[in-house]
Amino acid sequence: MEFSETIQKRQSIKSYQADKNISDEELDELMQEVILSPSSFNLQHWKFIAVKSSDLKKSIREAAWGQEHVESCSFLIAVCGKLNAFEDAPVIYQDVDPEIQKKVLPMIKGFYEDKSQLQRDEAIRSASLAAMTFMFGAVNRGWDTCPMIGFDPVAVGKILELDASHIPVMLLTLGYRKEDPRPRSSRRPVSEIVKMNTLNGPGLME
Repeated sequence: MEFSETIQKRQSIKSYQADKNISDEELDELMQEVILSPSSFNLQHWKFIAVKSSDLKKSIREAAWGQEHVESCSFLIAVCGKLNAFEDAPVIYQDVDPEIQKKVLPMIKGFYEDKSQLQRDEAIRSASLAAMTFMFGAVNRGWDTCPMIGFDPVAVGKILELDASHIPVMLLTLGYRKEDPRPRSSRRPVSEIVKMNTLNGPGLME
């Protein structure tokens, strides 16, 4: 599929064929692409929890205000951000030239250590970038997704046994659509959302 076509086809799907599943092997193939997503210092501040247990889906549905697609999708993906990802730097850079390690590792530690807001911001940014890769990769395979923030993060965190270093960024439903969604809602024109040089500059192509 051409990438432009993939972008056009991606929509948030809330109705899935409950009896048509995606295999663990197929999900693994998709995740092999997702892990190539960009992240600050290549720290990969993300963790994906793939939920296919019916009981867990039912519990999460209760924490997501009863939304049906949480339970009917093939996989419910919890996209989590890792707050202390900077602590993984020595492992991530272990095969890098020692001179680069000597320069970069102290830089990473100084950049993130004792900066809880920055750690949180970075975890959400990086996890969101990876989630977008996941959604495009899914569409490219003929699957559909729906990103969700409509859930109780504390309740979901308890269900998924998240520790203090991980926060739920969003939920993603993954599966085969049951029916086509309603037409895509309107989008603001590019000239309105892209300004040249400053916020008060002219719109692109104006």
